[in-house]
Amino acid sequence: MRIGIIGGSGVRELPFDSETESLIVETRWGQAAGVLATLGGREVFFLARHGAGHSVPPHRIHYRANMAGLKKLGCDAVLATTAVGSLRADLLPGTICVLDQLIDYTLSRTGKTFFDGDDMPVVHTDVTEPFAPLARKAILDAAKSLGLYVRDGGTYLCFDGPRYETAAEVRLFASWGADVVGMTAIPEATLAREAGLHYAGISLVTNLGAGISKTPLDHSEVETAMAEARPRLVALLAEAVKSFPESLPEIGPGVSVLDGFRTSEGA
Repeated sequence: MRIGIIGGSGVRELPFDSETESLIVETRWGQAAGVLATLGGREVFFLARHGAGHSVPPHRIHYRANMAGLKKLGCDAVLATTAVGSLRADLLPGTICVLDQLIDYTLSRTGKTFFDGDDMPVVHTDVTEPFAPLARKAILDAAKSLGLYVRDGGTYLCFDGPRYETAAEVRLFASWGADVVGMTAIPEATLAREAGLHYAGISLVTNLGAGISKTPLDHSEVETAMAEARPRLVALLAEAVKSFPESLPEIGPGVSVLDGFRTSEGA
């Protein structure tokens, strides 16, 4: 088994067990760049979602290239970290949430499916459980093994960004049943399901949302919270990798879309 790890804000490297091999994977949707190494005794491919030095904003990430690249490298599962704002006063900064539900409120984002080309079949993908149960279980088992508190469950609302939300939007999103808000889980999670990848999201609450927080939001607040939580997140990722079973069942369309992960030259 090979596991993909996507590091969000503040998670740009991991304490690998081996030397790393830098790779650039070519796909029909662009390049996916990262490093191949071992972590927790398992082979992993790690990519920083926002690129070197956090240089790529959420609305410009090449999500299809990243997910197609992970699939092309033979990954079976993906663990992804995200920094999120809390929509609830009782969900405090520093809390790690193992997400279980997702609301798509991206209004202008493109590239949200692999199935939009003339050469693609018509596919309607089931996302009743957008975060794969077996991948979630691996994280929860890892947290239990480490004696680390994590919140089991949470609904992530994905917002276009790159601006933060207004206070009225925060109230609206909370009324819909969302717990946290971020800018990257869509289309990452749904593309993973289309590609047949067992995807799980680990969200760190870095701040209270607009109108709940008593101060204006600033990205430095996010970076500070992530820096404080990084040791817990890294330990959780390393243990979760070890907690996966030896094999995983097929999930989503999977093999039916493999042709879509080849370039016109067959790469």
